[in-house]
Amino acid sequence: MVTIGVLAVALAITAGLVIFTLRRTPPPIPSDTDHLTSRVADDCLACHGPDGGRPRGRNHPLNNQCFNCHERG
Repeated sequence: MVTIGVLAVALAITAGLVIFTLRRTPPPIPSDTDHLTSRVADDCLACHGPDGGRPRGRNHPLNNQCFNCHERG
């Protein structure tokens, strides 16, 4: 009986994480002067790359396809 309870809890946690991940939306691209001219990922990575002034957070995906997730605000 204990294994069924553990399995049920693990399934509930997994379902919660999947729902949270699917419902989360990335922040929009700001409409300020620094971001208005950004058209390709290299523009973004100049500041948000590992050597930039505002690098991506450690939980950010490692791909460089900025405009696949982020949209203009």
